[in-house]
Amino acid sequence: MSTVQPASSRSFTAAKPTDGRNRSTRHVTKSATRRGGALEPEGDLDTTGRLAAAKIRRNPSPAVPLPEVLRLLLFLLLLLAPDISRSAGAPMRPPCGEPPIPAYAPPGQPPLTDVWSESELRRSGWFAPDCLNWGASRTRLVAALAGQFQFAGPADELIARIGRISGLKTVRYWSVTHKAWQQLVSDAGVLEDPQGKARPDINPSELVPGRSLFYFEMSQTGRTVYRLTVTARTPERIVVATENVTPIHFGILTAFEPAAMQTVIFLDKRGPGLWGYYQTIRATAGASALALGSDASYVNRLAALYRYVAGIPTDQEPPLAR
Repeated sequence: MSTVQPASSRSFTAAKPTDGRNRSTRHVTKSATRRGGALEPEGDLDTTGRLAAAKIRRNPSPAVPLPEVLRLLLFLLLLLAPDISRSAGAPMRPPCGEPPIPAYAPPGQPPLTDVWSESELRRSGWFAPDCLNWGASRTRLVAALAGQFQFAGPADELIARIGRISGLKTVRYWSVTHKAWQQLVSDAGVLEDPQGKARPDINPSELVPGRSLFYFEMSQTGRTVYRLTVTARTPERIVVATENVTPIHFGILTAFEPAAMQTVIFLDKRGPGLWGYYQTIRATAGASALALGSDASYVNRLAALYRYVAGIPTDQEPPLAR
């Protein structure tokens, strides 16, 4: 399920625990301490000497204290190596045989999230893991969410929630632009094919590995058709991938070309009555700069879908990102 729209600002204030980009905050203090004074002439100087002395008084040459030099070097280091103290050494990693990044939040706690830009992924040497089936195409942005929730029922009930596309109309998310809870989509439903007519929600028996189904979402950006594909389904693990089939528009502009927004949801049974939820979303080469404008937009929509699947009120305070 994919319901990310571009927003107007890239900065946001996250609730606890950290839920967006865990960027370090750097404060570089500049306190230029000027030392040394004008040279005062001694005795009787000739005209040339008096002029030279006056020039020195007007343009003293202060000594630069060592602490200021060190501060300058530190500032240059941070400028030339941005985000060096962030998770540059820990790029997104889905739960495919290794502990995921971000890690699963403890049960009962808000999920953990992170967002990586293309430059951050490139610096870390990141490549999309094979289990995502994203191939080697360009990735402009990746966001991920990891949480755990209590659920005592069978896996079929969880996958039924994913197939209940019409239920997306009940989902609310926090809009950082409007500073309010808003409806995620105004309408949603399953389609017989990308150009076909609407049909009832997906039955769990239809969600078998390798099969693709189609659905639409209607929002402020217009109507978008998506492809939903189950890539794994066992009593302990469910993996569902989606991508947009038609462009995603923002007004008269195109934010995502077809297949430019891809998501994968991993549901893993982690113990009796305990499930792990990991969802990642990426913007590919077909995403415009308009689609990369706000980390908080990605975070809050991932959170809304997590709550929907986990059976948590989607507008429960606080939102993950303000």
